[in-house]
Amino acid sequence: MTAPASPAEPSADPAASGTPAADTPTDSGTTAPTRKPVKAGPPITDKTPAPFGGTLQSDPGHDFTKGLSPSSNGVVRGQLVAMHDENVAEYRPVKFVKEYGGSTSGHFEGPPEGDVTAFAAPIAKNVVFLSAVGCDGKDQTIDSEYLGTQRCSRDKLVLRADAGDLRALITVQGGQIVKVAEIYAA
Repeated sequence: MTAPASPAEPSADPAASGTPAADTPTDSGTTAPTRKPVKAGPPITDKTPAPFGGTLQSDPGHDFTKGLSPSSNGVVRGQLVAMHDENVAEYRPVKFVKEYGGSTSGHFEGPPEGDVTAFAAPIAKNVVFLSAVGCDGKDQTIDSEYLGTQRCSRDKLVLRADAGDLRALITVQGGQIVKVAEIYAA
């Protein structure tokens, strides 16, 4: 999915043309304008997405109206935002928004405000957690793609996920999070 474009400058009255615009209510103003659909991004697959990819991944067929549930099997560039208990992590897809400078100068953004795209899945007992800042949070432990390389315990992953600011490549298999490779962004 991509972020919606910023609103255009006000133009001529849509009523003047005799045909209402797509975002214009057709009654006396008692209904809110509808949002234009946002184009879906590439789907979640087993193919590892670019750590600093500029589009949100989609999960075609996922029913977000039924509460939080695991994403499709595959690798999601996402942010672990909360722990619902000692086993279930909530995560959402993120994209990287470049700022001036090099390829890793920028910030990660999730779905736009009001979007319900979020998932939750149990963390597997034998999860592989590769930290980009070391198990104690004081070292830089990354590869050439700025992905974590130091294997840390499941307990460290749970603590970091509970803090809500862990951005990573999250691998889901069989409805469980089986691997988390942290993305290092300065």
